[in-house]
Amino acid sequence: MGQRTSKFPKPGDHIYCPRGGGLYDHHGIYVGDDMVIHLQGKGKKIEPLPECHKCRGKRIENGEIAKVCIDCFLHKETLQIYDYGVPFREFSYRKRGTCSQLHSKPPHEVISAATAFLEGARFGDYDMFKNNCEDFAVFCKTGSAESYQILGHFEKVSLANAAITAAVVGGPAGIILSTAALAPYVISKVCVGSKRH
Repeated sequence: MGQRTSKFPKPGDHIYCPRGGGLYDHHGIYVGDDMVIHLQGKGKKIEPLPECHKCRGKRIENGEIAKVCIDCFLHKETLQIYDYGVPFREFSYRKRGTCSQLHSKPPHEVISAATAFLEGARFGDYDMFKNNCEDFAVFCKTGSAESYQILGHFEKVSLANAAITAAVVGGPAGIILSTAALAPYVISKVCVGSKRH
């Protein structure tokens, strides 16, 4: 099972594309008819979306949930398809925020979940660490809010801290001290994911 790149995702697919020069990825649910439902931050709501001939008349914004055409979603970036049901061994080597070990619900349930949030069910305010676009898309696909790309950034920082602390403090004690800082984040993500709706 590998990362699929496609110009034509299937309805119910969790899609994403790079943003910020590759610093992070933006995630959404492809619902068919060239439309994507996604969670957008407040910063995106401040600036009006440009006029688009493709999504004119079909574009909907309800709070921080929006339905836009795939071109507006991609912002001229490369479309990627998020994988589900990835075995642990593959998951551990893949870039965080590109796949999940969790299994996906059927496409019609995924689209229904995304549409329900667009039509008024409350997903919560955007928060880069606790409630972001990946949380939204993974929740629609699985019923559990998870943001693996944020975890990946924490892992990188934790490993860098481990190396520095190991050099300063010395040996395994430094590695244990610095990686322990990741535990509260992981626990908070598990709690947030299990309490949602």
